[in-house]
Amino acid sequence: MKKLVLVGALIASVFSASAQQTVGKIFSGPNEGKGFQLGSEKSSQVVLDATKAYNSNDSQKELSYYSEEMQKKTGDFNKKWHAYAKKLNDVPLSIFPMKVAGSTDEIVFMRSKEERETTDGSKQTMNLFEIFTIDNEGKIKNFAQYSSIPATNEFGKTSGGKIYTKDETNGRAFQFSNRGEVEAMEKFNKAYNAMDVATVLTFFAEKVKITDFDGNKSVLDKKDLSQMMDGYTSLDWKIWGILPFKIAETDPVSGIMVTSSEKRVLKDGSVWNKSLVEFFQFDLNGKISSIDQYSRPKK
Repeated sequence: MKKLVLVGALIASVFSASAQQTVGKIFSGPNEGKGFQLGSEKSSQVVLDATKAYNSNDSQKELSYYSEEMQKKTGDFNKKWHAYAKKLNDVPLSIFPMKVAGSTDEIVFMRSKEERETTDGSKQTMNLFEIFTIDNEGKIKNFAQYSSIPATNEFGKTSGGKIYTKDETNGRAFQFSNRGEVEAMEKFNKAYNAMDVATVLTFFAEKVKITDFDGNKSVLDKKDLSQMMDGYTSLDWKIWGILPFKIAETDPVSGIMVTSSEKRVLKDGSVWNKSLVEFFQFDLNGKISSIDQYSRPKK
């Protein structure tokens, strides 16, 4: 009788597993065409335990839930982050385990709200959606994180500040721009210090509006800029910071604020040495189309 019961249970188990419902569809990648099935509570618990270790600000404990390969990839960052963090509180709101049909790995989706405070006093709140991949040994082998930032957050927002104008942009916020302006300024800086006029000119539009340190305004053709270095024996422009930004809800034209110091040695032996704040405008083609300059003498 016991054998019959065991055989019956085994048959029921096999039938249940084979009849597990597959839903959804993957449209690209190595699992293209496959669907998803429910995962296990065991995988959910791995993520919850790792989250508990994270909240205790214990890097070593958190990493113990990661696979060896994942520890190698993220270990250094994880340790630095926990050393920087003062208080962490990631509160799970929902969790859902699943797997790709036929796979031995499982995927855990977790939605949560996290409050962070770091050793320098910064505070941050994040609404998170995270995806964990759990291997057949019950270790986290991959991780992806997506976030939305509450309007009350101290930093990290995608827009901020305000512009005051007399046109339709009045009152709009600023956003970071990411059209390669930082890399362009770094290359421009290198060519400028090398007095490589030909390379410097490649960064400019055909016409450039300039307001110089004395408030003089001019519009120069690109070819006229070729004479900009004629009176100098050396140039030493040291950049301190580059901030690329644009006005929200406008075309991609961006303004780049560059803080720096510059020492120019003229052919007559005199020296020009000042601290600078300059605004460079990058046009729709990614070329410098205007410069607005401010300076003060260096002591």
